[in-house]
Amino acid sequence: MKRAFSLRTKIFLGILVPAALLCLAMALDYRNIGELGKSARLILSRNYKSIQAAQEIRQYLEDERNQLLATLVPFQPEETRRGNPGAEITRLLRICRDNVTEQGEQAVVSRLIETHDEYRRLMARLEAEAAPSPALHKELFSLAASLVSDTGDLVLINERAMEKAEKETERLAERALKESMGLLVAAILCTLAFSYLFASGVSKPLRSLAAVLSGVKEGSGTYPNIPVETRDEIGFLTSEFNRLFERLKVFDQLSADKLTAEKMKVRQAEAAKERFIADLSHQLKTPMTSLAMSVGILADQEGRISREDLHQLLETARQDCARLADLINELVSMTRLEGMGRPRAKESLDVEALVQESLRPLRHQAAERRVDLVVEVEAGLRPLAVDSLRFPWVLANLAGNAIRYTDAGGKVLIRVHEQDGRYYFQCRDTGRGIEPKYLDKIFDRFTQFYEREKSGTIGLGLAIVKEIIEQHGGDIRVESEVGKGTSFTFWVPVRQEQNGEERPDH
Repeated sequence: MKRAFSLRTKIFLGILVPAALLCLAMALDYRNIGELGKSARLILSRNYKSIQAAQEIRQYLEDERNQLLATLVPFQPEETRRGNPGAEITRLLRICRDNVTEQGEQAVVSRLIETHDEYRRLMARLEAEAAPSPALHKELFSLAASLVSDTGDLVLINERAMEKAEKETERLAERALKESMGLLVAAILCTLAFSYLFASGVSKPLRSLAAVLSGVKEGSGTYPNIPVETRDEIGFLTSEFNRLFERLKVFDQLSADKLTAEKMKVRQAEAAKERFIADLSHQLKTPMTSLAMSVGILADQEGRISREDLHQLLETARQDCARLADLINELVSMTRLEGMGRPRAKESLDVEALVQESLRPLRHQAAERRVDLVVEVEAGLRPLAVDSLRFPWVLANLAGNAIRYTDAGGKVLIRVHEQDGRYYFQCRDTGRGIEPKYLDKIFDRFTQFYEREKSGTIGLGLAIVKEIIEQHGGDIRVESEVGKGTSFTFWVPVRQEQNGEERPDH
């Protein structure tokens, strides 16, 4: 069962037990000290008063006995007499009577009072007679001795009581000491036991957590789910580690998926590259084979070939040479553009002049294929800062592809306009179109979706086109319908960060 106490609560509860024992020890000490004080007070109030009174009675009896002796001895000094002994003894006997606390003390006090009353009567008689008899003196001395003896008994009873009270006090003190020491030892033992249990309870989950964490390897994809044994701060820390492991597991899975996708993409690119190289080799081999055959026939059958066959062979050779030249020129141009990884400094160019200059080499090709090349540039456009070498190639490549894949009598439209701080360039043709399955891969390198041997091009340009447009801060998209034509639309911002000083407007 999980515990629902925090470390602070556990520490507080653990300290509370020895603290309660210490408080109990203090309460017992207070009680025992109170009992000791009460016992001492009892000794003083109960016994000491009786002893003091008995001793004073004995002193007064001694004085009166001396007075009796004075009546028998004519020359006894008067200074030996003290006050009125009878009244003082009566007062002291009253104190003894009111302070009877011990067993047997009441009988002694009563006997003292009776004997003293008789003693006082005889003393009054002695004082009244002019010549007291020796028998009266003897009786008075006997009563005085009895009174002294009884006061001695009274003192003895109270002294024994004091000794008993003293022993009780010592017993109480010893018990108080034992109880206090016992509680202190219990508090110490409880504190030590709590400290050990608390240290074990705290260190055990921490050791388990450390042992699990020491075995975790980053990037392994396998992370433990540590059981949460407590609901305190350590349990919270364990829960947070579990959450971290879950996130790491998801991150590792995403990284693995991304790596797998990258590997797949690389394999696909390699496969596409191999197909591209094979296709390029085929495109180069076809005109080369045809050219070699034509030249071979001309060389082997020189003088035996009719004028019409000679003209046909020369025309075939000329077309094969043109196709080879186009393929080599396009490959060299793309290689040169692709090798320029770092964009050049941009120049502010007039948009209409830029478009017309980019399309000028294609007008002869459009005319030969009987394709109508139309340019529509919005009037009043501000100059555009672009790479003067790479950006025109984008327009030429898009327009060249459009002309190449548009049949005779078709139309290629180049349109430029400004909208929301962007220049939009559109290249739309009425050609054969692109199948939908190729549209999402059209800008990938080495992707093939046409019969290259019929087009006279290697088709690597669209990937470079997209890269150049993105370097200018823009983007490109394509729309196509098979049999109706294709439309490429790209945009670049009017204001762009310059990589160097702008050149004067052209």
